[in-house]
Amino acid sequence: MNFLEKIIGDKKTYRQFKAEIAKLPEDYQAAFNALQKYMWNFWGDDEFQDAFDQMLHMFQEAAYDHIPVNDLIGDDPVKFADELMSQYSEHLWINKMQAKLRNEFKKLEQ
Repeated sequence: MNFLEKIIGDKKTYRQFKAEIAKLPEDYQAAFNALQKYMWNFWGDDEFQDAFDQMLHMFQEAAYDHIPVNDLIGDDPVKFADELMSQYSEHLWINKMQAKLRNEFKKLEQ
């Protein structure tokens, strides 16, 4: 795949993703967008889409089953987001920076 195909493909996927979010009830959209904004701060590569797709699927199922957003998320939205991100820990920025620091110190020991 060349660079142009990657950009066009990614834009199409992103537009489809945003269209799916727009189909959610308003309170689900607001919660999803708030969680997504929080989670963006921690990603270290482009694998975030898998987590967002997983979260969107959970929101779609909850909306279909008329499960209130607060029942889906629980009492602590940070805990909800952090637990979801923990499933993708190798892609988190903080983990990459921690590994980089450890490697720097290993080099110093040699």
